Amino acid sequence: MMRLLKRIHSPADLKKLSVAMLPTLASEIRDFMVESVSKTGGHLASSLGAVELTLALHYVFNSPRDKIIFDVGHQAYAHKMLTGRQDQFKTLRQYKGLSGFPKRGESEHDAFGTAHSSTSISAALGMAVADAMRGDKEAWHIAVIGDGALTGGMAVEALNHAGTYKEDIKLLIIVNDNDCSISPSVGALNHHLAKLVSGHAFSSARNFSKRALKPLPRLWNLFKSMEQRTVNFVAPHSTLFSAFDLNYYGPVDGHDIANLITVLRNIKALDGPMVLHVVTKKGKGYAPAEANPTLYHGVGKFDPENGIVEKKPDPEHPTYTEVFSRWVCDMASVDQRLYAITPAMREGSGLVEFEKRFPERYRDVAIAEQHAVTFAAGLATSGMKPVVAIYSSFAQRAYDQILHDVAIQNLPVMFAIDRGGLVGADGETHQGVFDIAYLRSIPNMTIMTPSDENECRRMLTTAYKMDTPAAVRYPRGKGPGVPQDEALETVPIGKARLICHSGRKDKRVAILAFGLMVSRMREAAEELDATLIDMRFVKPIDREMIMRAAPEHDLLCTVEDGVAMGGAGSAVLETLSEMGLEVPCLVMGIKDQFVPQGGIDDLMRDNELDTESVVRRIREALLIKTLVDLKPYNTMAVSAKARYFAQVSDSQELQTALDFAARHDVRPFILGGGSNLLITSPLVDRLVIRMAIEGFDVNEEEKTVRVGAGECWHKTVRRVLSMGWGGLENLALIPGTVGGAVVQNIGAYGAEVAQFVKSVEIYDPQTGEVRHLNNADCDFGYRHSIFKTEPGDQWIVLSVTLQFQADWKANLSYRELAVAFESKEATPEAIYEAVVAARTRKLPDPAVLPSAGSFFKNPIVTREEFQALLAKYPSIVHYPLAGGREKLAAGWLIEQAGLKGAREGAAGTYGKQALVLVNHEGKASGQELIAFASRIEQAVEAMFGVHLEYEPVVLS
Repeated sequence: MMRLLKRIHSPADLKKLSVAMLPTLASEIRDFMVESVSKTGGHLASSLGAVELTLALHYVFNSPRDKIIFDVGHQAYAHKMLTGRQDQFKTLRQYKGLSGFPKRGESEHDAFGTAHSSTSISAALGMAVADAMRGDKEAWHIAVIGDGALTGGMAVEALNHAGTYKEDIKLLIIVNDNDCSISPSVGALNHHLAKLVSGHAFSSARNFSKRALKPLPRLWNLFKSMEQRTVNFVAPHSTLFSAFDLNYYGPVDGHDIANLITVLRNIKALDGPMVLHVVTKKGKGYAPAEANPTLYHGVGKFDPENGIVEKKPDPEHPTYTEVFSRWVCDMASVDQRLYAITPAMREGSGLVEFEKRFPERYRDVAIAEQHAVTFAAGLATSGMKPVVAIYSSFAQRAYDQILHDVAIQNLPVMFAIDRGGLVGADGETHQGVFDIAYLRSIPNMTIMTPSDENECRRMLTTAYKMDTPAAVRYPRGKGPGVPQDEALETVPIGKARLICHSGRKDKRVAILAFGLMVSRMREAAEELDATLIDMRFVKPIDREMIMRAAPEHDLLCTVEDGVAMGGAGSAVLETLSEMGLEVPCLVMGIKDQFVPQGGIDDLMRDNELDTESVVRRIREALLIKTLVDLKPYNTMAVSAKARYFAQVSDSQELQTALDFAARHDVRPFILGGGSNLLITSPLVDRLVIRMAIEGFDVNEEEKTVRVGAGECWHKTVRRVLSMGWGGLENLALIPGTVGGAVVQNIGAYGAEVAQFVKSVEIYDPQTGEVRHLNNADCDFGYRHSIFKTEPGDQWIVLSVTLQFQADWKANLSYRELAVAFESKEATPEAIYEAVVAARTRKLPDPAVLPSAGSFFKNPIVTREEFQALLAKYPSIVHYPLAGGREKLAAGWLIEQAGLKGAREGAAGTYGKQALVLVNHEGKASGQELIAFASRIEQAVEAMFGVHLEYEPVVLS
């Protein structure tokens, strides 16, 4: 029963309880913590040990005004429960769930993010100084730092700084001394703290504090007669904290909550930086965790009744850490110079067995990454072969030492970098995704990324045998299950290996994968029939392999589980640039963002590194081009760049292009929609899609032809005639595609495409559906169809099925054709030739045609307007329409306005047909063509009172 805990939703609720009720609440918190963490996994032992201390802090102080910082933050579970997050514990350390560490964005009560150790004193001191400068001298700033975290050099630096402040700030440093960080605490500082809490000293302090402090409202009167300004209950004056001129109180029992509250209340009445030494037991209240706090530091799911059942090592499927653990012992057996170093990660880094077998060549230097590296450098200068076993996210804390103390001096220090890549539940502070990028820039450094267990063993041997700095970076967890060599074999330095080779003839892709991503990319390579290369080395990169792969493939794709920015993919790009190899290269890695907590598969998906995303992105890279010149694809041959461009040959590619546009929030534009196109901007910020869907499927029985929308209309006419089928001959030599012909409902010489359309296959981007429209659905009219109205203007034509009559009849309704065939037989071929000849006479010559096109629509006027114009201009060219309206010839109007063959710069009208606008030599911009067209428009309106409308689609 969680009778009290259910009532606590904030620190204010806690303060409503009496002190006598708090031990019961502490017990409920522990029960809830064990039960909850057993279902999700998490950091258990540290938080179990800090329950009473956390209760006392929130009972006495006023969060969030008083800022409490837990260092390291995995002891803050009780803090999260007391600050309104109890209900979220079922999502602890899960994807988009409750963080396992304090996180400023999660709660106002989380004053500072503390997932890495030894930072709390610096942060709290900075807050205290800032608040004092702002005039708030009453707010407290409390750093709860574990004895393990206190061994970090940064904590000592902060203590040194804090001692310089005597007044006006409220800084309390609580040393939560549980004699353990993750592994048991080590070093002289730990021994010093142990002396303070040993035997009679601690028990006397406990009794003294109860007897002497509870009755007194202020401690200062009690201690004013003591030496110096430092007050030690029983500790000698030479404590570390006294040396920094900090007031020291303690040690006190961290599980005596009533006494803790009394001490904190009295301390709250004082000023200046001070240290309170609290002694706790890691794992308190849960017997298995008390017995083995290291095992229960970070746990997976377990049965609370029986505790964690330790899994026996599986030699057939070892973790990468176990591969290292075996290797380091094997190598130490044959080389007496090997010396293993870890910064407080003996268990996590796999050095437990090594310490047992080679204690004289092993050192846990505590949470001191910088010291670990320079200590190793010193060993290397004197003939030893140091191996620094360190987590990726912790190695970044020693970057300067790696660069300055190891690499500049080119010392043979080997770095076994564990937890490289995504680690999952610990979140952004522990993801090992930056190591490749920050190590790659260091001269003299060799970086290896093993793809399986045996590669890892070989690379560890290779790195060890080098006489220069080297790093082997391997992931958390198990590998793919490759057996390991018994011998200590090496790999050739800087040489990749080919996993499989593509059998494709076109759209060939080479996937250059690093480390863990090799096994993850096998499925993608198989689906794409792509070449897969295990690059092995980030530095030196295998230039020879890249030089071979580049000319053989249409796309190179690098895949890594580190940050893409500056990572292994960048090394490939640099190599391509240096060698002058022009091949598209898609770089895939962790995005430019901090990766939150979650399952590895979820995080891979978020970063588009799962198989499905990789396949999609590769297909996009093959299809989508950037900054493509649109000059060949627009009517007036205006030079302009498309931000994105895709030429699609089937509906799958179309879907890929449209999905790309949606994800990148860029609007698509379909080329081949049936209208002339004029581009008015030098950069079209769109995805321009050119429909190139081909196909010519004949059904002789039904006398139909299904034609791909991207097929050339004129060539389609020619192919149909070659089969002996007549009908389309009147529509010969009309430019554009089959899809465009249907959208526009092209017509010429008495015929329209609508007469031959049986059905149209379209894609609807709004629904993602492919539909088939029959002729009636298409709503054909003069240069009109449903595709020119909403919502049809969003539909994309995929194919058109043309229907032909069994009995062909010549269409000579157009007067020019009727005259031509008065004295000769009209056959489909003969009409075709006549139409081609007639249209050729009217079209611009070949030198002009690529940059010219009809620009104005024929205006339509009422009968009354036409009669008025006819009276004034008896020779006006016109075409009667239904409803008494008349269509005027725009070309005749322009010619009468004196603008036939006119020119301004490179823009002008064609000398043989005033309706046609020409971009001479393709030198005019879209804006210049629009300006010239506007002049024509104004001149015609001034002379005839008729408004001309533009025919082209204007793309800006």
